[in-house]
This record gives sequence, structure tokens and C-alpha cells, in this order.
Amino acid sequence: MSNPILSICIPTYNRANFLKKNLDSIISQFNDRNIKELVEVVISDNASTDDTAMVVKSFQERFDNIKFFENDQNLLFDRNLLNVIEKSSGEYCLTIGDDDALFSGSLATIISKLKSIRADYFILNSWGYDHDLNRPLLSRPNTQLINDVIFNSLADFVRSIKKHRDLIGYFGGMSTQLFLRNIWMNYEHKNDFLDTQSMHTLVLLSAYKNSRFALLAFPAVKTRSDNMRWNAIPGLETTIRRSKATVESVLWIKKQYSLSISGWKIKVYYLTRGYWVAFKEFTKKILLEMGLKKIIDFYRSLK
Repeated sequence: MSNPILSICIPTYNRANFLKKNLDSIISQFNDRNIKELVEVVISDNASTDDTAMVVKSFQERFDNIKFFENDQNLLFDRNLLNVIEKSSGEYCLTIGDDDALFSGSLATIISKLKSIRADYFILNSWGYDHDLNRPLLSRPNTQLINDVIFNSLADFVRSIKKHRDLIGYFGGMSTQLFLRNIWMNYEHKNDFLDTQSMHTLVLLSAYKNSRFALLAFPAVKTRSDNMRWNAIPGLETTIRRSKATVESVLWIKKQYSLSISGWKIKVYYLTRGYWVAFKEFTKKILLEMGLKKIIDFYRSLK
């Protein structure tokens, strides 16, 4: 297809079943031919060993606006994200995790917002769902907005954020990021952020700092809970490592945008929280193991 307004960019790895549900949520909106002609789906597969290729090809047989690229080896997250955006051709890119999904009717609304607001960078509203994407975990979307909020620049928005926790809340999730592709492609320092596992966050906050920005109110994305594969992400395998990485990210944003929030408060909050969560996880594991041992001993005593 030529000149789509929107590329839905999906980096994927060994999540065929989840990816199918994601694609179902997208192609169900192609019943509107006008939507189908304005949207392309681009999938970059990180050398999956499951049925990912078969799943995608079953969709390609029905829709000619789905592009699929298979990497020869696992490039890890950052390089795969760069790859999927590079392979796209839309005016705007929406990055979405292979395990998440779009709400019905969201594409028509997104395209309408792109045309009417004409911002360079949008953040979509999301709604956290259970592991099967069947029911919401909260009674409301993640961002409580009645109307869209538009800023002359991303910097104006970042400096309006009152809680440092929201810095990661807004920019940490890949599945809500919608941005003008040519600014991303023309940004020359993307490779500086390789192997951070936060490519989307760092590039967007760097390249779009002075760009027109919009925070959209309507919920567009269903996010799947309890599905992070931390063991597969170098440097983020443990709760403590993730807490330290979060501290580094927030301090980086603080410096990049000259925020007045206290660096010490950031460190104390995230590290204290991280150690507390790690302690609870360790305690839970010990209790489970103790309980399991008692059950095994009980059954052995019956023999």
C-alpha cells in the first residue's frame, strides 16, 4: 500500500497466541474500508521459535496491508523496535506490544485525532486488563481525562507533571506511544540508547522535546497484566535491578528537562519500594516452598 497515515508497529518474540489476539483486535476494524486503506500493520519478529510466522501469514492471506519481517537472530528489544519502525512507511507510527490489543473502534478515533490535532507526538490512554484481556482490573482507564489535552511542546507537558511516578507512567509503556515517523527517523542519536531496554522512552523524550504534543482522553489500548518476561531482559532480571533502572530513567528525565524534583527523593522512593517488593517476593517464595514441602511430607507419610 502507498502512503498510509498510520503504521501500527509490533515488535514480537515467541508470543504467537498473544499476537493473534492483538491482530484480531486490529483487523476487526478493517471492515471499514476507509480505515484499512489508511493503516498498515508492520511486524518485526525476533527469530521466534513458536508459530509466530504461521499466525502472521494466516492474516496476510486475508489482508494485504500487513507486513512481516523475520530477523535471522534475536536482536533484543531495542534493535527490534528500531527495525520495525524503520520498515514502516506511515506518516505516524503507533508502537504496541505483541501481548496488548486495541479497543473496538479506536482506529477511527485515532485517525480522526491525527487529522484534527496535527500534533507530532501523542500518548494514548490505556486500560489495564487481566492476563487474558477479558476484564478490566480497574473501574476506569489509566488516565482520568474528560477531554484531550494539547501542549505547544512536549517540554511543556513534562514540566506540568506533578508526581515523579507519572514520568515513568506516561513514557515507560511502549503500547501508548504515537508519533510522527520522520522526526524519529531523522533523529541522529538513536544508537546512543541501544541496550538500555528503554529505546522508545529515551528517543521520544529527546527527539520530540520541542514538538507539539497531545494527551488523548479516550481509551484506545488494552494492556495485559502479569506478562512481563523480566528474565529475558538483560539488566532487568530482578526487582532491585528494575528499581535502579527506574531511578536512572527518572533522573535522566529530570536532567533532560531541568525539573526541580529532588534527586534524593527519587532514589529513596524507588529503591525503598524496590527492596520492599523484593522482600515480599522472597517471603512469598519461602512460604510457598515450606507449604509444598509439608504437602509432600504428608503424602509420603500415607504410603
